[in-house]
Amino acid sequence: MDVDAIEPGIPFDESIQRALDQCEVLLVVIGKRWMDNQAGVAPRIHDPKDFVRLEIAAALSRNIRVIPILLDGANMPTEEELPEPLRALARRNALEVSNSRFDADIETLIGVIRTIVDDTGESATLSADVAKNTSGLKNQNLRPDINGDWTADVTYDWPNARYVEKFDFRGEGNEVYGTASFLEVKRGILEGSVKGDEIRFITRTQEYLGGDSQNPRDVVHRYRGKLRGKEIRFVMQTEGGYSQHIPIEFTAEKSVDLNDN
Repeated sequence: MDVDAIEPGIPFDESIQRALDQCEVLLVVIGKRWMDNQAGVAPRIHDPKDFVRLEIAAALSRNIRVIPILLDGANMPTEEELPEPLRALARRNALEVSNSRFDADIETLIGVIRTIVDDTGESATLSADVAKNTSGLKNQNLRPDINGDWTADVTYDWPNARYVEKFDFRGEGNEVYGTASFLEVKRGILEGSVKGDEIRFITRTQEYLGGDSQNPRDVVHRYRGKLRGKEIRFVMQTEGGYSQHIPIEFTAEKSVDLNDN
């Protein structure tokens, strides 16, 4: 349910009931972190006042067709993992939507919904409605295949400065964390994000002038990359420190996972 579409002053639970009065199919979108604890707090789905939980529980109690949508390899929760009002969800057959076959999976979803809704004119606008409501999934909930180890030959903008840098990307959704080496020393990834085929993040180091170890200056390395298959084409800009640097370009290649062979 779109919270922004609720009229001012209308209780959320009343809006949920009104929406379900007109609902024939409810899609429950489940990502990989749907059941994870957040900052030590139990998943929101275990909060009896959570509106997503209320909406799903109400749909299940009304025998509305509830379809779990598993995003990009997410697992279906078991009955034991779900609170009592939602345990019937675990017995519903799920559909998978993956990053690698997004368009085909959405077409399958549209076909399933077409078989459910009445032939009263709703089907005529079904494709447009589903396209509108799922248009954000590919960019927001699914991510390109960047997780894993990457390696790049990098030549920096000072003499004899060629290094083999290694990147370990992790995360889900739009989040990116892990490590990126600079001068072949691992640095933690900060402010990492991925959207579409573009990845951005920074790392931090310190620079010393000559033999003066008492007055280091902070240095920020800003990375911006474009994913092209098994390659990421990066531009990296170094800011701060005692030296001025020009942007450098390099290509990282994904390491082969021997477990896939």
